[in-house]
Amino acid sequence: MTVFKSILLHFWKYKYLMLIFLTAFFIFAFGFSQNSGGQAYESEALDLKVIDQSRSEISRGFIDYLSSDNTVEVVDDSTDFGALEEEIFLGISDGIIRIPSNLEERLADAAPAVEVISDQRGMAHLQIENVVNRYFIFLDAEQSTSSEVDIEQMNALLADGVPVELHESVDVASQNNFSYMSTFISFAGYWIMLFLLIIVGNVMSEFNTTELRQRIDVSPMPTRTLMVQMISAQTVIGLFVVCFMLYGGIMLRAGHLEGIPLVKMFVALVLITSFTLSIHYVIGALTTNKFIINGLANFLAIGMAFMSGIMVPLEIMGETAQNIAHYLPLYHFTQIYAEPDISWTDSSFPILIVVLYTAAFLIIGMILENKKKIAS
Repeated sequence: MTVFKSILLHFWKYKYLMLIFLTAFFIFAFGFSQNSGGQAYESEALDLKVIDQSRSEISRGFIDYLSSDNTVEVVDDSTDFGALEEEIFLGISDGIIRIPSNLEERLADAAPAVEVISDQRGMAHLQIENVVNRYFIFLDAEQSTSSEVDIEQMNALLADGVPVELHESVDVASQNNFSYMSTFISFAGYWIMLFLLIIVGNVMSEFNTTELRQRIDVSPMPTRTLMVQMISAQTVIGLFVVCFMLYGGIMLRAGHLEGIPLVKMFVALVLITSFTLSIHYVIGALTTNKFIINGLANFLAIGMAFMSGIMVPLEIMGETAQNIAHYLPLYHFTQIYAEPDISWTDSSFPILIVVLYTAAFLIIGMILENKKKIAS
């Protein structure tokens, strides 16, 4: 276990840098928890962009209904849709509502009447969905009870307010708990990738100095044994970070853990840790230059987080970006705990994808390491 102990000693030299990384993470997480507790919901005036392709009496009535409590701008079909989505990303607009030309046919077929595009991680998304659903539920009720619908009268009725008691089929508190913890774990997965790629990169660049490598190369230790000891030492550090972050998340949400699939989240964090270490095994076999390693760490971690929907919701990204996301392991990492009541059967496919990625990079790293040893 000489290699195993040596790597752990090298990690200990970076204890202060590791502490800085973990502290920075929890400062962000604590700030997020203060702003995302969400025990109460209050509606606010929304800034909406509406694309009216129907131009019917129903669509005009719907726009009037929206305008009563919100700031609504009706834009032309020719408007750059990408620019409108960018406004949502920048926080300038709360959402886009597109009313299709076949609105009445959709209503007759009980299909979704309009298309809503917004940031699904914010409370504004819930408010838009509530406003849209309320209007078309009342419209459907009017059409079912009378042959003609008086849009103005219905809008007046909605404006006055009607006391309605809804049966909650969803536990709102549990859903809120899950939404927070899901975002926390997704961000933790990105942070773990960045943390391990940088810390492990710096440690292994020292471990792979010429003097130490020469000792390893002339030793009778097989490449497989070397790999096992290296991965084992890195895994100890990785598991420590995973447990530390997951426990920290639990502490931040103490008393609000109902509806959270903690076991699946733990499995997801372990798998993304294993995948990150397998990536580094390949990087370490290619270079020991700290500047290259740190650059690759930022490029891979930030790039994957951005393209996987962790930093920016996939819903407001283009179709090409969404298709690319399905080929990224960090995306499948988030799918392991995608729903509060997700079953192991549903989680098995994303788990398998991450495991296969990890195995592939380990095999590549082992081949490169063996070639390096033979060449030297």
